[in-house]
Parts: sequence; structure tokens; C-alpha cells
Amino acid sequence: MKKKRPGWVIAVFVILSFFGFGSSAAESKTYWHFTIKAFVDLPDTNGVEWAWITMVEYDAAKAYPAEAGVAAEYGGELKGTVFAFVRGAAWRSAHRYFRDATCSGRPSKSETFWESSESYSVFAMGQLISSRPFRGLPGTVPPEPDSFRFGFEKRRVLRPDGTWFEPESQANVFTGAINVEGRPREETRGDFYFQVVNYPDNLEHHRRCGKAWAEQYVSVFRSFHIVDSIPAFGGYVFGQKSLHPGSRIRFVYHAERTVSPVHPNWRLEIM
Repeated sequence: MKKKRPGWVIAVFVILSFFGFGSSAAESKTYWHFTIKAFVDLPDTNGVEWAWITMVEYDAAKAYPAEAGVAAEYGGELKGTVFAFVRGAAWRSAHRYFRDATCSGRPSKSETFWESSESYSVFAMGQLISSRPFRGLPGTVPPEPDSFRFGFEKRRVLRPDGTWFEPESQANVFTGAINVEGRPREETRGDFYFQVVNYPDNLEHHRRCGKAWAEQYVSVFRSFHIVDSIPAFGGYVFGQKSLHPGSRIRFVYHAERTVSPVHPNWRLEIM
């Protein structure tokens, strides 16, 4: 025989359940997961860089309180949504290529190569350009897409807690080329800067006319910025981008909008 529960117990349970569900709904967040593959030396498809980025939507007024305050003083309101950086990772494949060169007036070849490396020193920013509610019944009025802007960034970046940090303030240790006995001795040339993607092995090796040297490897993601739209029905977009016609560099990207903080392709070479 089942024991009846007092009415007040049931009432309390219902009230607690109501507030529990309400709190969960209020705390729900919208995440954006980006997967980008870059071909760095087409038509050779072996040289690639991959990046995986997770962002979360954040109210612009909270991200820019000073600007919001100025807007309020003049009777306005700072609206909009920006992307806060959650985490990022990148990986590049080992790659080697040759180009025609001239040494002492004779035809020759120059050689450029780098080793594979992965990084968690990756930074990006973005924003939601327009987010308009769907009006009308499905099939009667075309849905209006959510437009967004996304790109890699080494200037100040917004955190999910609303604070800002300067990526360039992080330590960026560089020791120069490591010379191994029995191999051509390398010198280090050029300046080394903090980048949007900082690989532990940030060397690009060169061989030409009997000389060997190393320069900083510069990630092609420094040039990756997009403005695109995600359909109102469906939470992802797939696209491609080249720097210019005939460029050796091409990007293929996938962006997914979801309530899950888990990147579906985290560190997976899936596109």
C-alpha cells in the first residue's frame, strides 16, 4: 500500500522544481564552435594548418560597460552580442617545398620546410552582427539569418566571465635555431613576434645557395577573417575562402552554433 504524501510536501516540491527549471533556463548559453582547415601551399594539399575555437555569446553592454554608460547618459542603449573566447588549439603538418632560384647566375632550387607542431596559444574574437527573431509561419516568410564576424586576434580578448586580457602579455619564449652536429649550421634571421597562433616550434627553415638559416614561422591564420550567416533553421555553416585568385592559401571552415560547450570536432581533423 502506497503511503500518501502531505499536500504541503507536494507543493514545496513543485515550487522548488519551478525555480530549478527557471534558473537552468536563465543560465543557458549559446556557444559557437569553429573548425578551420588551411591549405598553405596549393596545389600541394599536404601542407595544412588546423584550428579549433570555441566562443560563447556575451552581451555587448556587459562587455563594454563604459560605452554602455555613455549611451545611457544620452538616453540610448548599447545593444548587440559579442563572442567571448573560451578556448582554442591549432596544429600544423610538417611540410617541405622547393622553388626555382638563381645562385651565382646559375639555375638552382631553394628549399623551405618546417616540422609539425601543435599549440594551445591561439586567440580569436568575433560578434553577432544581426539576430532577428523569425516572423511568420515556416514556409510563408523567409527566415532572416544570423550574421556573424569571426577572426583570429592577438590584441585584447574577452573572457567568458566578462574580463579582458592581453594575449601579448603572455610569455613567448624563443631560443633560436638548434644546430645539430652533422647537419648544416643555421643562423636565426629576422624578428620574432607574438602571433594569433604561437607554435612551440615556431621555426621556418631555409636552404639556398649553400646557406642555411631559420626565420619565424608565421601562421596563415593571421589572414583569416570572415563575415558569414547561419540559417535560422539549422545551426551550422560551411564555407571556403581564398586570399585572392590564384593564391596558394585556401581556407575551409565550419561554424556550429549550439547550447553545448563541447566542441564536436575538438582536435579532430574533420571537415
